[in-house]
Amino acid sequence: MMYSEAILDYANSKRFRGKLDDATVIEEGKNISCGDEITLYLKVEDGVVKDAKFEGMGCVISQASASLMLERIVGERVEEIFSLIEEAEKMSRGENFDEGKLKNVTLMSDIKNYPARVKCFILAWKTLKEALKKISRS
Repeated sequence: MMYSEAILDYANSKRFRGKLDDATVIEEGKNISCGDEITLYLKVEDGVVKDAKFEGMGCVISQASASLMLERIVGERVEEIFSLIEEAEKMSRGENFDEGKLKNVTLMSDIKNYPARVKCFILAWKTLKEALKKISRS
């Protein structure tokens, strides 16, 4: 079910919402086809995401995806996060993916059945990839 109670809880959660004043990188992402927007704030120290927040507006799917994603990546090494992004992309396309790596993100594994909503799900992940590229280059 695309709008399960758990997904609605993540979409409405305040846990990862807001700005990080000491963010190492800030990245904005927009889905121009539907208007979803997200701004990611990541604090990275010694190659590890120590804290993360987001601000955004948009549908339940985009907001829940951002919340689930940040829950999954805080505490992870940047190099590992690139593989998590790849697994999330596979999941969204309906390909085989490593459920163990994604943990709670698999709450949204049905997204593959809603092609029009895949862009909503993947927005946060694409924004994260761009943010991490900036960190990797610095």
